[in-house]
Amino acid sequence: MDATVATLIGTSIGTLGGLAGGLFPAFLQSRQARAQLDVEERRRRDDLRREACNAFASAAHQYRMHWWQLNSKLGKGIADRDLFDGSAALWTEVTAAHSRAAIAGPTKIAEAADQLLAQLHAMDSAGTEWFSSIESGYQHSVDVLRDELLAARRAVRVGAFASVVRRELGNDESLYASPRAQAQAIEDTHSPSVQPLTSPDTA
Repeated sequence: MDATVATLIGTSIGTLGGLAGGLFPAFLQSRQARAQLDVEERRRRDDLRREACNAFASAAHQYRMHWWQLNSKLGKGIADRDLFDGSAALWTEVTAAHSRAAIAGPTKIAEAADQLLAQLHAMDSAGTEWFSSIESGYQHSVDVLRDELLAARRAVRVGAFASVVRRELGNDESLYASPRAQAQAIEDTHSPSVQPLTSPDTA
């Protein structure tokens, strides 16, 4: 083989080898960078989901506690119109927080959020009926209406929603903004039976 040709071939092989040697590390770096971006994007997405779920759980708990206060008044035959009207503003917060949590997803969390909202709505409906009866002075079946509100309040399971969020998002932190809500989560998820309503902390 001509020496010049051999030199050219050797040079070409060396050049190609150098290019290949440089491209492979660059490919690995690019792949690692994309993987890191994916991880960060998932973390940001899950953080936003946790934030939305935290807001909904907190709003749901506050709404449930508000109806405990109304329950206490109604049990004494008092229809506190100001307190009752305050539930409307809280309900707006609940529905807005629910929308954010449901949209953020994923599907199982959205379904759990829908279930919790339905429980809160049932509580609101039962309480509104009792309030209207007391306010109008109509005492017929008042014991039935009282029991319906109590049952509806007990059916609200904020802790069950929190459990779904922790399971889906791997979040071990509390989804509650107050010690009372944390206590309610423990009751909702671990208590085999519901105790009689005695105070906000045990309801």
